[in-house]
This record gives sequence, C-alpha cells and structure tokens, in this order.
Amino acid sequence: MGKLEEKGQAGVRGWNPGLPVLALMVLFVLHQNHPSWAGLWLGLAVGIVNFHGLAVAVRKAVWLQKEQAQRYMTRNYLVRYGLRFIILAIALVSYDLNPITLLIGLTLPTVVVVVRYLVKKR
Repeated sequence: MGKLEEKGQAGVRGWNPGLPVLALMVLFVLHQNHPSWAGLWLGLAVGIVNFHGLAVAVRKAVWLQKEQAQRYMTRNYLVRYGLRFIILAIALVSYDLNPITLLIGLTLPTVVVVVRYLVKKR
C-alpha cells in the first residue's frame, strides 16, 4: 500500500462526525422556529451522517468478495436512503422547514468533499 493510500485511510478513520452532528442538532433545536435556519442545520446533520455512513460502508465493502460487496453496498444504500427519507419526511411534517435550505444543507457535505478533492488534486 502506498503512502497516499495509507494517508487517505488514516484521514477517513480518524474523523468522527459525532461532535459536529451534535452541534448541528443543537443549532436545529435552537432555531426550530426559524424555518430557513432549521432546514439548513437539519440538512447538514443528515448529510454528514449519510456521508459518514457511506465511508464506513465503502471501507467494509473493499474487503468483501465482489458479489458480496455489491449486495452489501446495495443493501446499505437502501437502508441509508430509507432512513434519510423517513427522518426528513417526519421533520418536514413536524416542523415548518424551508425545503430549499434543507436541500442546501443536504448537498453541502458532498460539495465540500468534491471541492476539497479538486483542490488537493491540483
């Protein structure tokens, strides 16, 4: 394994989303009467948890046989997005969230990772 691969694995292993997600959930609770901010904070929290779940699944799938990895990733994908849908549906019904800021919050973690990758690639 090369140095770059080891560094990438150490970076993924060393990051735990627990504290940022907890902070975002506190911000959501504090701003639940402000639909725009509540949507953004909840979207960010769900987006970070989803992205971290994907990273964990990929690390596990790498060590499986090809057919097992495909089944595992498909099952994991369905579970993650099913839970994401349920959480967001309950939140949209229970709270007066702004759907636009919710979508921004959901996509922001992916945008940050892609931009970070492109900057490092240069």
